[in-house]
Parts: sequence; structure tokens; C-alpha cells
Amino acid sequence: MRFHSRENTGWGRALRWALLPALAVGLAGCQTDLTETSTNFISPDKFYQNDTQAQIAVNGVFQPLMDWNGWRQPAQHSVMCDEDETGCESWLGGGRNGSGLASQWYGNGNAPWGGDYTIINRANQVLQYIGASAGVTATAKAQSLAMAKFGRAYAYFDLVRRYGGVPLRTVMYTPDAQLGEQARAPVDSIWNQIVGDLRAAATDLPTAFNAANGSGLPRQASAYGLLAKVYLHMAGAEASTAMQAKKSQYLDSASYYAQKVMSDGSTGLEPKYMDMFNVNTQNGSKEILFAVQGNRGNGSNIPPFFSPAGDCSLVGGCGPAGPGFVKIRWDFAKSFDPSDKRWEHNVAVAMAWNSMPPAQSVLKDFTTPVIHVDSFTTLVNKGLARVVQKKGPADWASGMDSVVAGEGWSEACETNRLFPGFEFVQMKNSNGDWVNDTIAIPHAYYTLKYVDRGNTGGEYGNANNFIILRYADVLLVLAEAEALKSGQTPAAMQALHLIRQRANLPDMKSGLSQAAFIDSVRVERGHELYAEFQRRFDLIRQGKYLDVMNASVPTEYQGSQVCRPRALYQLLQPIPSGELAANPLLKQNTGW
Repeated sequence: MRFHSRENTGWGRALRWALLPALAVGLAGCQTDLTETSTNFISPDKFYQNDTQAQIAVNGVFQPLMDWNGWRQPAQHSVMCDEDETGCESWLGGGRNGSGLASQWYGNGNAPWGGDYTIINRANQVLQYIGASAGVTATAKAQSLAMAKFGRAYAYFDLVRRYGGVPLRTVMYTPDAQLGEQARAPVDSIWNQIVGDLRAAATDLPTAFNAANGSGLPRQASAYGLLAKVYLHMAGAEASTAMQAKKSQYLDSASYYAQKVMSDGSTGLEPKYMDMFNVNTQNGSKEILFAVQGNRGNGSNIPPFFSPAGDCSLVGGCGPAGPGFVKIRWDFAKSFDPSDKRWEHNVAVAMAWNSMPPAQSVLKDFTTPVIHVDSFTTLVNKGLARVVQKKGPADWASGMDSVVAGEGWSEACETNRLFPGFEFVQMKNSNGDWVNDTIAIPHAYYTLKYVDRGNTGGEYGNANNFIILRYADVLLVLAEAEALKSGQTPAAMQALHLIRQRANLPDMKSGLSQAAFIDSVRVERGHELYAEFQRRFDLIRQGKYLDVMNASVPTEYQGSQVCRPRALYQLLQPIPSGELAANPLLKQNTGW
């Protein structure tokens, strides 16, 4: 006799939610006694009776996006160190070679697999119950069903890119003798389901929302934008043999739907690149097409991981000296044009801050000024600063090694040297006199995309919205689809020029060969979307993942290095062992 434990599996979690109505989602934030009684439990067949309950149910579909199996933590951990843009501490992303993804907590007990299938089952609930409800108005019903289909499409889009073919579930789970056992569907079936859901959703999604957080909610342009991106993937290297035969058709579809987004009046680029990451204005941004809503009570830990080491003024949960775990890699940083606004000093990337040392440091009572080596070098070249005495490893070993936290934690291609430099310097004051000072001079680059200066709480209290899809992404989808199909077309150039003009860069020159133009578009995509968890999926789609990951690249101090070696089996992520145990018809991805 087989015993299937559903308690810790994604479908098991979905089952529990099937038995608890979505009203529980609306009550989750209430500070009150939630002891279950007959007055606060509503069975599913008694719920979904009016427009308000329909809205609560739809909110429940998207709730797992900011949860323990979503973008609150594990969803980003398993991709943010699996590309060529970031420098990570060695324990992130399963270690330097990525093999630990199968055993680390965010790739096993907690994983996007469970979160995505919870979204899918809740979407299926909405489609079943609200679809049959006589109490929900026609307008609310159409919108609710469209939102559910969009949520289901996104979840399958995430699943198929991470794991390949997965069980395809399009009806609400009901317990039976099989306990949800189901084999993986062919990859083609998953992609076709995504397309069908998004095309259906676009028909009934609103063109805009009036709510305060409306920009992050899926609207018609969101469905068309995600559909364009889906078609670009369907034309990519991850496509099946049957799909590859339709590559030209898929590229046409990607271009067509991207241009529908361009003609939509609800979309547009923010005038300034960094404005879309401002927690105070994100909710009204026309550029954001789909985002996970963060708030001070339930946010992601992305901000403290990306914040400059030791600077606790930018995010909550900074800790006594960091963390600053995720940096922008040195070789990638050097690929930016100096005038590019996407790399603007102290606006897009940190160049000066104050670091608070850890309690155990001999310098624990001091806040240390930090000036990045690039900025300090500029001051030296201008005759405004000079090093008086340089401290070395012996001094760091005596307790001064954490003035800038995380600087000594390294992997093969870290963006900083092992001992970042605690220097006694002289700086010129306004009178032109030399004044003694003590500063830290790190070599690590930190992005400022994830900053919440108003948060004084813990690491999960940052209000940053996590952006899943934005208008610039769709413009780049259009440019790449056009480039792959026809080369340097007017439509591709128009999309690129909009992005480059905002970045303070000249229009792209004409007359490039198709191959050169494709490369230029992909470089632009990397610069526009860096540190936004897109790169791994882009490299796989482009068929360049293994070449890029295994290439030897220049580093600041260690010569040329292979930063994160990867093998063929790592094109897909490992299915959590709990899911395999609960579903005997499910087989692990090869190599894991």
C-alpha cells in the first residue's frame, strides 16, 4: 500500500486551499481571533455569491506570488545567481556550480513549484465556482475569469521555463483514489495552454485600473505583453521539434502582440529609468504591466540582499553589517557606456554610503564612510584625495575585516578583491586644505533598484513591488523578434530608440548585419533588465546559456576565470523531492 503525504507538496497545499475558501485570504491580515467556528467558515459552495467575494477569490489567486514559495524568497534565489550579471556569495543559487539547487531549502522544501501550483488550483477554483455563480454580475464574472486565466498562464509560464513539461491541470482538484497523481504533459501542451489562457484573458481584462495599486494588476496590455514574450520563447532554443517548425509564425506573433502593447494608451516608459523602482510611485507607473505587490508587513527579501553592504538607511532588515549578498559582476559593470543612465552613479548604482560595522568588530562604535574605488580614483585624479597609509591583511585579521560587510565572501568571479581596503586618506576641504580621514574603499558594485528608505522594520518589511513584466521588456521582445525574423526593421529600431533615448544613449546605427543587430539587441536587453531575474531565462531561450556560463571572462584581480560552470542538465531546475514522493507518475529531470 502506498501512502502519499500531501502536507508538504505543492498540490497538497493547493488541496488544503481548495477546502478553505478564499475568504481566508481576506482575513489573513486581521489581528483577531481566527479560531474556526461556524460563524467564520464558509464552505466553497456557499461562497462566490457576489462581486465582493469574487474579488476576494481573485486576490487569493495572486497571493502566493508574495509568499514563501514565490517571490518573497525562493523564487528569486534559484535564478539570481544562475546567470552572468551578478556576483553572489557562494552559498546562494546552490553554490558556484549550482549543483546544490537540488538540496538547498529554496530548491526543495520551499520552491516555486508549490507556489505556482497553488496559483493554478486557485485559478481553477475561480473558473469553476465563479463561472457557475448566479450572484456575481456579468461584468465582475468576466473580469474575474480573465484574471484567473492570466494568473494560471503566468504560473505555467514560470513552471515550463524552470522545469520543462509539467502536469497540466485545468480543473479544480478534488480528492479521489489517485490523490492527484499525474504524469508530465508534453512541453508543447504547456505552451499552448499558456497562449490559450492569455488570448482569452485579454478579451475581458480591463484596459486600466483605478485602484491605488492598479499598475501592478494584470490588464489587457499585460496579457498582450506576456503573450508577446511567450511567443518569443516558443520561437527559441527551448522549443520542441514541432514548435521549431513554426518559429517564423511565432516570431510574427511576438511582434504583433508587442505592437498591440505599444499602441495601448495605458502603457509608456517612465521619463527617468530609476523612477519605476521608486516605492513611492511604483503603483502609478504606466511602465509596469504586472508586479507582485509588496508592503511593509509582507514584502520580499530582495531589497536587503541587493543593498550596499552595511548601509542600513536604504532597506529594512539590513542587519548589523549587511548583507549586501548580491553584487553586479565586475565584467558586466564595465560593459556600460559611462553616460548610460541605467548605470548612473549614486542613482542606479551605489558609489558612496555609510557602513555600520558588526557588533564584534573593534570598530563597532563607528560608522565608516564608504567611497567606491571608481569614485575615489576620480577624486585622486582631480587632486582632491590621496592615500596616506594603506592597510593590509594583517590589519583585517585583527578585527577590522568587516567595515564593509560581505566584501571578503567570494566566489570565482566576485566583483571585489578579498581585502577591499580600509584606508587612511587625506581629502581636500572647501578651503583647499588637506584633512585626514578614514574610509573604506570597496570594489563591489551594488544596484539601487531595490531601495525602501522608509522601512525601519525587518527584511520582509520592504514595500518594493517586484516587477514581473514592464513595457521596456515588451519593446525589447519586439526588437528581438523583428531582428530574428527580418533584421534591422523600422519597428525594431523604433522600439530600441525609445529605450536608448531614455538611457541617454544615441540611436543605434543602421546598416548592421542581421547577426550583428541580433547581438546588439541582446546586449541592450541585458543592460535594460539587469538584476531583474530575466537573464537566465533569456540565455536559455537564446541558446547561449552553456556557452556564456562556461566562458572564461576577465576579472579585476584573478585574470580570466569561468565564473559559474554549468552542465547540460542544468538547463532545467530540479523538481522538489517532496513532489516526486507525492506523485509517483512524476519523474525527476535528467541529471538531478
